[in-house]
Amino acid sequence: MPLQGDHQQCLEFIYRRWSRTTDGTGYSFAIADSTTHRAVGQIGLWFRDARHGRASIGYWVGPEHRRQGIAACALNTLADWALGYPGIHRVELYVEPWNEGSWRVAERCGFQREGLLRGWELIGNEPKNLYMYSRIAQRAQD
Repeated sequence: MPLQGDHQQCLEFIYRRWSRTTDGTGYSFAIADSTTHRAVGQIGLWFRDARHGRASIGYWVGPEHRRQGIAACALNTLADWALGYPGIHRVELYVEPWNEGSWRVAERCGFQREGLLRGWELIGNEPKNLYMYSRIAQRAQD
């Protein structure tokens, strides 16, 4: 997500997300306020590990729209859809440990924390620790 940026940088962020649909690597959606229909965030489903039955979700909501259930509604909707997607039985999330709001949303939506991945991903050219969360399709738990 572009934390800051000019109009062109924000457009480039959007176009990168759109390209994932055309190249088959995922889907990106705007999260819209149901009353104003204005975009208040973004959520995406990525298929990097689909050959193993896994997909991942990432999301964000603008600060002024947090703590209203918007992220949870979007996450539940996309996770349900993803777990019904052909070949996908597991959906994963990766959350920075300091981002309590995000991991609380994940837990509210039935994701379980599996552990801390040390130095898992470069964020701003620095390896960051991330919590891994997952939600498993019911058919895979039986």
